[in-house]
Amino acid sequence: MVTHHSTGQPGLGDLDGAPVRLTFISPQGTRQTVLSRLGAERRRTTPPPLTAHDVLLGGSVRAVRLSGAADGADEEGPRKLEAEIRAALCLHRAFHGSPYQSLFPSLVGYDMDAEEPFVLYQAPRGDAAAQLGYGISTTEQRTIERDLVLAVRLLEGLGLVHRGLVPAAVRWDGKRAQIWDLGAVARVGSRRVPLGVPPYAAPEQRHGVGRADARDALWSVAQIVYQLATGQQGDPEGPPRDLAAYRSLERPLGDAFAPLAEDRPAPAEVLALLMPGPDPAALVEARPDPLEPHRQDYDRAMERKRRDAGLGPYGYGHGVETPAAGASRASVPPQETRGRRRAWFGGHAGGRDARGQ
Repeated sequence: MVTHHSTGQPGLGDLDGAPVRLTFISPQGTRQTVLSRLGAERRRTTPPPLTAHDVLLGGSVRAVRLSGAADGADEEGPRKLEAEIRAALCLHRAFHGSPYQSLFPSLVGYDMDAEEPFVLYQAPRGDAAAQLGYGISTTEQRTIERDLVLAVRLLEGLGLVHRGLVPAAVRWDGKRAQIWDLGAVARVGSRRVPLGVPPYAAPEQRHGVGRADARDALWSVAQIVYQLATGQQGDPEGPPRDLAAYRSLERPLGDAFAPLAEDRPAPAEVLALLMPGPDPAALVEARPDPLEPHRQDYDRAMERKRRDAGLGPYGYGHGVETPAAGASRASVPPQETRGRRRAWFGGHAGGRDARGQ
């Protein structure tokens, strides 16, 4: 790969800088090299060391990269990025080409062997729900409500739960919702860790009690829709006091405000009220995965590699259990073994970041 070496100058790699050659792995497992320009850093709802940037790659692309990876100071960073890539690949393989793919970020490619590893997505659609003002129509509210519950149910069907659903992580283009920040996705049944902010994170999740449950994300959906409908935040510990005044909310989502996951309805039950008909996730669960044998081989190879190197397994965040080798549908396909890691958009190993702010 041809690299553009960092000089440490401000603005290096921004939209006005010289294009560089960027190599990455496509969702189909093929290696691609294209001309690209690094753009401005964008806000993410999940904390560092993962940061987001705009990228021009023939069209507008959103990149999530692991900043400061060269010094190896944050061992948790690679785990978080690999967890995000696994989730993105799982969603791509399950829903690409289906009516549900627009609910999630569209994966372009990734590289975990770069000096600052990254993942690329098609640019987000519309605006963040956090920017929507009070007074959206009942039709818009119901559509956002339906799409978010559908996304939660589809993730549950893949054995995943999004632990970071907040208004800033939800996009709305006037027709469909789209959820972002897949770095907050975890395995259903993994140990909860203290994560999230009130009122959007369920009480059990904020306190790190018990096991991750798809109904954790249902609590988040209820809180987001309540805020969109009323213009105010809900109660971080239970149902809002004025819930009965909003009948369009109370009917499908009223029980989703229960403090304990076991007292909330299953996502499939709420979805049946919003979108009657066959359960979409059940159809996905029944579909065979032709790539599963290759994924299992990769997982076993990665486990051997990390064991030989004395490294712990990349999981789904600090303190969260990692599925056994071959158990996850979201495994990352194999990459070539290379010597020197490549720099993020041409930066030197150990050099300063070119954030293009």
